[in-house]
Amino acid sequence: MTPYIVFVAMLLSIVVIGRGGIETAFLRVWIPFFLAMPFIFWVNIPGLPDPNFMQAAILPLMFVLWRDRRDQLQLGRMELLMLAYMATRVFADFLSRGYADAQNYGFYLLTCLAGPYLLGRLIITDRRMDIATCKAFVLMFLLFFPLFLYEAKFWVSPIYKLVSPLFPNAYSGLSIRWGLARTAATFEHPILACIMIIAVYRLHRWLCWIGEWERPQIGLLGWLQRWSKRLPLPFHLQISIVLVLMALMTISRGPWLGGLAAGLLAAAGNARDRKRALWLVGLGFLVAGVIGKFAFDAYITPEQGAVLSGEAKTMLYRKEMVEQYMQFLLQRVWWGWGLTGVPKIAGMESVDNAFFLMALQHGVLAPILFVCIFVYAIASQLRAGLRSPPGVAPLGFTFASVYLMCFVAFTTVYMGAQTEPLLFLLLGWGESIKRRRSDLVDAGTGSTAVPATAQQFKKVLR
Repeated sequence: MTPYIVFVAMLLSIVVIGRGGIETAFLRVWIPFFLAMPFIFWVNIPGLPDPNFMQAAILPLMFVLWRDRRDQLQLGRMELLMLAYMATRVFADFLSRGYADAQNYGFYLLTCLAGPYLLGRLIITDRRMDIATCKAFVLMFLLFFPLFLYEAKFWVSPIYKLVSPLFPNAYSGLSIRWGLARTAATFEHPILACIMIIAVYRLHRWLCWIGEWERPQIGLLGWLQRWSKRLPLPFHLQISIVLVLMALMTISRGPWLGGLAAGLLAAAGNARDRKRALWLVGLGFLVAGVIGKFAFDAYITPEQGAVLSGEAKTMLYRKEMVEQYMQFLLQRVWWGWGLTGVPKIAGMESVDNAFFLMALQHGVLAPILFVCIFVYAIASQLRAGLRSPPGVAPLGFTFASVYLMCFVAFTTVYMGAQTEPLLFLLLGWGESIKRRRSDLVDAGTGSTAVPATAQQFKKVLR
C-alpha cells in the first residue's frame, strides 16, 4: 500500500489550486514533484494506468485547464504535429502489444507529453510567468546541489535512499567513469541529469541577460541572494558556477557537446546583427560536423596493435549497436516491436539512441514526426527571435538552443525520465510566447515588463 503515497501530489495540487490558483499549483506543486521525485516511483493499480508523483500532480491541473481555458487552445502546426506523433505511437503500440498496454502508454503520453505541453501553452502566458517559471527551475537545482555532492561521495541519491523503501519495484543504477560516480540524482541516468541541468542553465542565462538576478529576490531565492553576499562573486555568477559543477559531475560528454552548441546558438540571439551571427553559427556547426565525423571515425578505429580507450569503446558500442539492431528494424519498418517488445542482443541490451530506439519500438514514422517537431520548433523560435527589437535577449533563441542540445544528446541516450516532459513543456511554452499579442517579441522586454507585475506575483514565490 505504501506506493499509494504518490497521490499526496494529487491532493496537494487540488488544495493549492483551490487556495492559490492554477499558476501557484504549477509553480509550487507540479515543478517540485516533477523534478524531485524519480519517475521510477509509481503505484501499480490493477486495471488502471500506473501513475508516478508527477502524473498524479498534473491530473488536477489538466482538468482545470480543460474546464476553464480550452477555448484559448488553437490548433496550429505544432499541435497537429504533436497529435500525429502521439497517435502514431499509440497505434503502433496497439498493433504490437495489444489494447491494455497501448492504453497505459496512451496515459503516459497524455500526462507526460500533452499535459506538460498544455501547462506551457496555457499557464505560462505572460512575462511574469516566464520569469517565475525560470526561477522555479533554477531554485530547485540550487537545492539539488548538496544532494549531488552527497551522491558523488556515497554513490546514491539521498532522495532515492529515503523514499525507495516505499516502492518495492524501484531500483537505482550506478555508473562509474574515471573512478568517479556519475551523478544522476532523481533523473535515472547521468546523461539525462546533464540534459536537465543544461536546460535549466540556459533558462538561468536568460534571466541574467534581462537583469533579473540584479533585483532583490523573495522567498528562498531571497534568502540565498542575501547569503551569497558573503562571497566575493555576484549572485548570478554563483548560480552559474553551481550549475556548471553539477553538469560536470554527471561526466556526460553528449550533453556537454550539445550544451556547447546550445550556448553558441543562444549567444547569436544577443548579437547586434542576429541574422549574420545565426549564419555564422550555422556555418560553424556544418564545418564542426564534418570535422567531427572524420575525428570520430579515426578515434574508434585503432591502429594495428593498439588498444581502444574506454571512451572510444563507448562510442564504438553505439556505432555497432545501430548496425546490429538494424536487422530488427528492417523486419518491422512501419510499426515496430512495441514499447517493451524490442528483441535484445546479448551484450547490447542498451539502445543508446533515442531516435533509433523510437523506430524500433513504433516504426520509422514516429522518429520522422519527432524530428519534424524539433525542426519546426527550432525554426519557428529563431524566426520569432529575429523579430525582437535590438538590445533585448529573445527567449526564443534560448528555447531553440535547448531543443538543439536535446537533439544532440538524444543521439547518445534514450529519452526517458523527466527529459521528455521538460521538452514538451518548453514546446508549449514557446508556442505561448509566439502567440502573445501584448508582447512585441517572444522574450525581449524582461527589464521593462517585470516591475509592473512583480508585486502582484510576490505571494506565489514566497
